[in-house]
Amino acid sequence: MSSAEDFLSILTPEKNVPSPFRMGTIPASYTSGLPTVQFDGETKASTKRYPFLEGYTPRAGDRVLLARVGHGWVVVGKVRTV
Repeated sequence: MSSAEDFLSILTPEKNVPSPFRMGTIPASYTSGLPTVQFDGETKASTKRYPFLEGYTPRAGDRVLLARVGHGWVVVGKVRTV
């Protein structure tokens, strides 16, 4: 039978395990194609361009959620704050 400690250990994220998600902003210079992203906590936009899901159309200034896929990131979509 499982104890309460066993149950809590399942719910507690492991240390040093990277999150499967990141937040960022599409730079003001974006006009079309695959966007670059300025990830939260970073001072410059990436030089890499990121794919995005078909239902989302990137726009300069969008706050976006990215999901880890393999060794890279995919823009999942815009995060609305209101």
